[in-house]
Amino acid sequence: MRIVTSGQMKKIEENALHYALSYERMMENAGSAAAAAIRRRADISGRYITIFCGRGNNGGDGFVAARRLYESGANVAVILTDGAPKTGQAAVMLERIGDMDIAVVAYGEDQPYLTQRLAETDILIDAIYGTGFHGELDERHRDICRLINGVDTETYALDIPSGVNADTGWADECAVRADATVVFDSDKPATAMPAAADWCGEVIVADIGIPPEAHEGIERQFTLVDAAYVFGRLPRRRRDTHKGDYGKLLNVAGSQQYMGAAVLSTLAAMRTGAGYVTLASTKEVCRTVLPLLPEAVMRPLRQNPDGSLSWQAMDELRSAMERATAILIGNGLGTGEDAVRIVSEVLKTASCPVVVDADGINALARNINILKRARCDVILTPHLAELSRLTTLPVEQLKADVLTAGRALACEYGVTVVLKGAYTLTAGPDGRVWINTTGNAGLAKAGSGDVLAGIIGALTAQGHNAPEAAACGVWLHGLAGDYAADSHSQYAMLARDVIDALPLVFADHER
Repeated sequence: MRIVTSGQMKKIEENALHYALSYERMMENAGSAAAAAIRRRADISGRYITIFCGRGNNGGDGFVAARRLYESGANVAVILTDGAPKTGQAAVMLERIGDMDIAVVAYGEDQPYLTQRLAETDILIDAIYGTGFHGELDERHRDICRLINGVDTETYALDIPSGVNADTGWADECAVRADATVVFDSDKPATAMPAAADWCGEVIVADIGIPPEAHEGIERQFTLVDAAYVFGRLPRRRRDTHKGDYGKLLNVAGSQQYMGAAVLSTLAAMRTGAGYVTLASTKEVCRTVLPLLPEAVMRPLRQNPDGSLSWQAMDELRSAMERATAILIGNGLGTGEDAVRIVSEVLKTASCPVVVDADGINALARNINILKRARCDVILTPHLAELSRLTTLPVEQLKADVLTAGRALACEYGVTVVLKGAYTLTAGPDGRVWINTTGNAGLAKAGSGDVLAGIIGALTAQGHNAPEAAACGVWLHGLAGDYAADSHSQYAMLARDVIDALPLVFADHER
């Protein structure tokens, strides 16, 4: 799947001009392709189709679609939401429907007609903004979108539903909710994100005649992670290898209060193929969990009276770090002052990649600038509340547009950020984004994050670069969660069931 931003799409269209393809021809192709997509989904002969057209090029696409649908036997009306077109190409397309029996009415000028028309309408088409929408809808356009959403009929959007930001997936509360979105040339980030399904409906990518050469030099910023992506990076194992070839993960985790986090993250790492997994924790934790983790190496360290890891264990921890190919820190570590000091010291001194999760992120939030002193690759795995602590942005703001905040954090500190949520995204330090396609609501359980951290830690220890390890780890975790839901249900599944499903995921893909 090819995913391009709105800015990249403009560049592709500019490039297409060098291949005898004019803007007018691209608009003609886009509107015609949209009409063809609608005809494939519905019998339009004699049916009433109403198209809301803005004054930009998206409106021009709508004018072309109006003409093509009329030529196919539909009863078509065009509603101008913002008056006459402002672009020359769109104005030409409006002129071309002038001699046809297509009603063209300005929104707000003939309310009785519009009310009657919508009552008769079989199909609605949104061609108001397209990928040009940014910010928030003003009240006038909210009223228009509410009107569209209030009509009980099939609705199509051209390129992106009005009110949805094509690059981030952020949607105004009144954004058009389409049954299908016809995307021109390439998917946009929002149409590729599972979270946008509530607004986009079925996504149909339409060829508008832009040659492949016009896409050359367009750097891929968004990647949809699927089985081909993941298992194209996880090779089958050769016979002539040994455990040292598959990495050494040091897992700094657990406390008297949170022993389970140490167990889940360690076991998940072992199930994801790490050659060695060492649990560095308090003596009490190591002694207690050893029967559950006989394959793991235990590194018992000094503890505080409250059962948390002591700062006095740092020298021993440094020694263990020297032999690791990756470090996972934070799961069940606690939030005391010693935990804060240990997390900071690990980030300052580690020479291998470090994955920071859970209490590690809470510790880091108290001194986030320590990331700028890190000499290693760093992966952060925050949920919304933890991301709020790291960025100081309110949770409600992050809910509206988590991608922008996550990318900004990743770029500012040169780290990889796993934005955990219903639809997890991974942001790399260079601004690239990986979109996950697996998982379900059953993963919203205690311990699920510990499992994910262990999976990512294991992949990092095996030598995968930070963004790749994070994106693949998220996908594997989600698919194992889907397997667990199939066998245990979303209600009853537990984090341990996700770990138990990992061998099935690998076996089904011959790994």
